[in-house]
Amino acid sequence: MMQAFVSPAFRRTVVGKSSSLLHRRSPTTVVRSFASIYHADMEDLSHEETSSPSSTSSPSSSCAHSLLILGKPGGGKGTISGKILSDFPQFRHVSTGDQLRQHVRNETKLGLEAKKYMDEGCLVPDNVMIKMVMKDAVEAIKNGQSLLLDGFPRTMEQAVALDEQLDVDMVINLCIPNETIIERISDRWIHPASGRVYNYSYKPPKVTGMDDETGEPLVQRDDDKPESVLKRLNKYEEATRPLVQYYEEKGVIQTFRGTQSDVIYPEVQEWLGEQLAEDDVEANTI
Repeated sequence: MMQAFVSPAFRRTVVGKSSSLLHRRSPTTVVRSFASIYHADMEDLSHEETSSPSSTSSPSSSCAHSLLILGKPGGGKGTISGKILSDFPQFRHVSTGDQLRQHVRNETKLGLEAKKYMDEGCLVPDNVMIKMVMKDAVEAIKNGQSLLLDGFPRTMEQAVALDEQLDVDMVINLCIPNETIIERISDRWIHPASGRVYNYSYKPPKVTGMDDETGEPLVQRDDDKPESVLKRLNKYEEATRPLVQYYEEKGVIQTFRGTQSDVIYPEVQEWLGEQLAEDDVEANTI
């Protein structure tokens, strides 16, 4: 059961009522969902690449999960994800941004389909993104892995569409104050010619405003200016608020509040460990 507690380091907020956990599927049900979509999705993708004989087998994991991590841009989501993958090696990182670039670069069927929209300056449709997620999903689950979803879904509409294919049964929501993020990002300056990046918070140049190696002036990208950062954060919150509410109603989301990843992560680690342990016990009793 998800229970709230207060840590001296920072306050962790639990969202959703304990009774809403009844909406959460058991681990074996999640696996059955994966198994039911496995063959359909692999059939759709099989002509794209040659599969080994073992790739046509059903998922063998007895307890698989889909964990989604939400966080504002510049809010430490990448840092927390990396720590999760290190401490919980059963998870496979599914980054839709990385996937998209790889598919386009390798000119796969999905990549070519996505590139058509990108070349026209359009967003890649949700159904194409979901196919990319599912391609990694079926490969991971048949190898006994769970999923760490990063970058998709971003909106409630995407979440509903994804739910038709994949059951997201755990969600981590990182809630970092806007002021903290604006300070972090606006402290970032670059040397355009070399791409060297400095940050006045933790990696300042030896001479203020000058590159360490050439002595040339540093510049701040327009996207890193405080007003630009605030606009991005406001857009993120506008798009994500319904998504958070959606997962609250499902009873699968946990919100963590703080300003430093190294302080927040131990609480994330403890909560995630508790959820996995609970579900392992539940799966073994079924």
